[in-house]
Amino acid sequence: MPLVLLEDGFIRSAGLGKLGAPPVSLVVDDIGIYFDARAPSRLELLLSDTSWLTPALQREAHLGLERWRHERLTKYNTGIDTGRDTGKDTGKPRILVIDQVRGDASIPGALATEATFARMFDEALASYGAARLSVRSHPDVTAGRARGYLMERARRAGVAMLDPALSAHAALDGAEAIWTVSSAIGFEAILRGKAVKTFGVPFYAGFSLTSDAADMSDSAVAAAFARRGGQCAIEDMFAAAFLVYARYADPVTRAAVTFDQAVDRLIDWRQRVGDLAGGRTVAFGFSRWKRASASVFLGGSATPVTFAGRARPSALTKARTDGATRVAVWGTSEPAGFAETVRDEGLALMRVEDGFIRSVGLGSDLRPAGSLVIDDLGIYYDARTPSRLETRLQGGDFPKPLLARAARLRERLVATSTTKYNLGSPALDLAALAEGRPAILVAEQVPGDASLRYGSGAISTNLELLTAVRREHPDAFIAYKEHPDVVAGNRKGRLSRSALMPLADNVVSDGDIAALFGQVQAVHVISSLAGFEALCRGTPVVVWGKPFYAGWGLTDDREAIPRRTRRVTLDELVAATLILYPRYIDPISGVPCAVEAFLDTLDALRAAGPPPRQTLIARNLGRVKRWLMALR
Repeated sequence: MPLVLLEDGFIRSAGLGKLGAPPVSLVVDDIGIYFDARAPSRLELLLSDTSWLTPALQREAHLGLERWRHERLTKYNTGIDTGRDTGKDTGKPRILVIDQVRGDASIPGALATEATFARMFDEALASYGAARLSVRSHPDVTAGRARGYLMERARRAGVAMLDPALSAHAALDGAEAIWTVSSAIGFEAILRGKAVKTFGVPFYAGFSLTSDAADMSDSAVAAAFARRGGQCAIEDMFAAAFLVYARYADPVTRAAVTFDQAVDRLIDWRQRVGDLAGGRTVAFGFSRWKRASASVFLGGSATPVTFAGRARPSALTKARTDGATRVAVWGTSEPAGFAETVRDEGLALMRVEDGFIRSVGLGSDLRPAGSLVIDDLGIYYDARTPSRLETRLQGGDFPKPLLARAARLRERLVATSTTKYNLGSPALDLAALAEGRPAILVAEQVPGDASLRYGSGAISTNLELLTAVRREHPDAFIAYKEHPDVVAGNRKGRLSRSALMPLADNVVSDGDIAALFGQVQAVHVISSLAGFEALCRGTPVVVWGKPFYAGWGLTDDREAIPRRTRRVTLDELVAATLILYPRYIDPISGVPCAVEAFLDTLDALRAAGPPPRQTLIARNLGRVKRWLMALR
């Protein structure tokens, strides 16, 4: 039967596959596979005979290689990049010796063994001395997911290990030559115009672009080089590997794409994890079921993230022993004094919370978030201190293209009835029920929730809010929308009908609140996100607390927020709240993306229908199942 072999391409992801990053490219080979020199591969044939090269493909290769170099792309695109070649600045060019993952298939495929790494290291040490050498480990090794061959040898010889936080291009900067067995960095070094010496038989050896030191007394090695035995230009090698041999697909759109389109995705992906690249993060207060998705937001496919238990000063020992540079805390779950202790240790503190468009289904049903906010200043629902969202709104400076994008986004959310949880719409006609009376909607919040504790004022409970609204509007038709987490039984504090009905004319339990906005004259909230969602739909909002969207001149505020002095337009609020402040990942691939791409996938998931209504027993069984899957 026909056989094809698949493997990662040469620009793969902005993160490690072993940490969950999906690829943007694969190679498909019907002859062999490129890293196995024991037999020919489709790539080897392309490199040995370049008669397939057309002028158009040569031009495409020239432009593609220039873009690859300019964007400083690599296979994994992780680590801290200086953005420039520092070789001429140092005055001390070094010999970079590349370690690889122990036991990886590319080692025997390159007709090499552990002894090959020992010979390479010993020859480099004898030729240049320890002071001129640096050893770079594979990213999987530095992430703790694999072992290498050279770390112990380098330690004993006094050879420096290159900073594992550096990107591959930063590692190549300033290197006089690269010595490798069969690493992909050797290929990337060739594309950079660096001198490369090989000790195995990687796919790029034997074409006059490398100095080859493999053991030619080995008949298999000799046979592999004999099959190649020609010359190949750098741009021709790029064309063969990147433009002919590899195939590309966008993990977010799930569509086949060109090389340039794949590069676009990689650049966007890399930028979205850029501020978290390098270093380590220790995260506290994250439920086990949240950790898999949260690690993606925290840069976990590109940099190590360690999850600890509850936040407490003694737990910072974990951060110190792990060599962490950042501490992430879920919301405001830490005890008093923890933030000060973190900063005294010289660590950065980030607070993490669900975003404003979250998922299809409830977070309390253990459905992972597709959006989180990461705030190094405060957190949006805590009115006691400024947050990055508040300072962005207070500072202004919203370019016209951003505002136009925000307007389109707002119109899309309204047209598609998109909300935080996207639970479907209740079949309810409030106008008919009101029988001519003005209709008012009161939004419930989860009792005891942090957004109530830190975002309320004189009115701090749902019953107090309902009482105040009824006192202010004695003749109005008041609909009280229960919070879906409370209705589902996932949060405590549900008010009885006997407590609600003397004050409310109707209690709405099911569906999304957004379906009701167009049926009422005003929405009353303490600090509920429903107030922001109502503003986006043009419904007047009366605020009895201090949520992030109050104090800017868009709402009827019953509490003063003196820090907020700027008058903000609705599209500025939308731009800051939904575009600039949160982070999004595609719910299927887990790749960081823009809000619009996130909504594309969310719309597809919603088209399949809202989560079915379940009994409390069935709901809890589903939660247990998802918790066990997350734990596994």
